[in-house]
Amino acid sequence: MPGIDFTLLRRQLSLAQVLELVGFTATVRRGPQVRGPCPVHGASTHGGKTPKSRSFAAHLEKQCWHCFRCGASGNALDLYLAVTRLPVYEGALELCARLHLSAPRREMPAPGAPRRPP
Repeated sequence: MPGIDFTLLRRQLSLAQVLELVGFTATVRRGPQVRGPCPVHGASTHGGKTPKSRSFAAHLEKQCWHCFRCGASGNALDLYLAVTRLPVYEGALELCARLHLSAPRREMPAPGAPRRPP
């Protein structure tokens, strides 16, 4: 049964692409770091969606992000999943389709088949 190679997918994704895809607008830029309103919690009661908000921080070279208001953090795939609230498999397929990437595949062992050591 085919599955997605999530390790390879995470290496292929660009945080900058995902930020653009989810509509993030930076209010502060300092080299590879950007800050602005959190795309995860958005217009929730926690705030952070005001035009001058800086609760969300992303480091584009390190490919990681963190929201200081809602506590969410992770990599590019994690951001897309948090914003869309999709399960990981469906979210990964949708993200690949939207970015015109082919999802890296790996073969999964059949149920009940002996597993190889890592």
